[in-house]
Parts: sequence; structure tokens; C-alpha cells
Amino acid sequence: MPTYPRVTDAVQRLRGVFQEIPGTQLTLADASRLSGLERTLCYHVLVALEEVGYLRRGSNGIYQRRLTDSPRS
Repeated sequence: MPTYPRVTDAVQRLRGVFQEIPGTQLTLADASRLSGLERTLCYHVLVALEEVGYLRRGSNGIYQRRLTDSPRS
């Protein structure tokens, strides 16, 4: 039976990936690979981070950290 990280751990992992290198742009596959999270869990965390305004997802599906002074669009 696989073990899954706690949600808070998963969020911290993904935030760390985007904080490590400013301007990082990642696909779901890249974010999953770099964070070590299972793809489905990674997707749900990415969506949650997008909903709270931490990330934005382009029309091409690539996620990027939202600048704190940028308006949500």
C-alpha cells in the first residue's frame, strides 16, 4: 500500500519547488517529478495553490508563481 504525504507536506513541497528558482514555469508532469508527489495529488495541490492566488496557470497548462503585487486574473 503506497504512503501519501500529508496535505500540508505536499503544499510545502510544491511551494518550495516554485520558491527555489524565481520565474520557474512547470507543467504538471514537471511539478510532480520535482516535488516527488504522485501526479493526482500534485494536480490537486497545484489547483489549490492557484485558487488561493499563489500560482497562476497559463492557457498552455504551465504553472508559474504569481507575483505578490500582481492582480489576480
